[in-house]
Amino acid sequence: MSVFDLKTPRDMLDKAKREHARLVADFHMDHVFNFFITVNHVRDYVEKTGEVPQKALDDLYTESVMKDCRDICDKAKHFTLTKRPDLLTNKWNGALGEAPLNVMPLAGEGEWQLWRGDRVISIGSLAVQALARWSQFFEDNGL
Repeated sequence: MSVFDLKTPRDMLDKAKREHARLVADFHMDHVFNFFITVNHVRDYVEKTGEVPQKALDDLYTESVMKDCRDICDKAKHFTLTKRPDLLTNKWNGALGEAPLNVMPLAGEGEWQLWRGDRVISIGSLAVQALARWSQFFEDNGL
């Protein structure tokens, strides 16, 4: 049994949703960190129940959205990835002089991006996709 009131996979998914709400309200490093740590560890709660075949979880984690979330979580906790190619993140601010090529930020606090090979992924968009994918997984597996 958990030390906290987080006891079921649904509890952990709901926590991820709360962390996402905080991230959206204030796109701060603390909220980004908390969201990706939480959303990645939904898997642990699903595994502990034994209600979903391990193959279903393994298949879920072959998807790029889930791999990216796992890698952000691991790098945040351990500073580097040792079993997979290390990933890069970048934050550009809302000033013309600091924007990447072909992007013109006009206002705001900027955007954090994950750079993986030739892919550039918005951290905010990845968070939305991860929650949607977990929600679909829960629905598909009766959780």
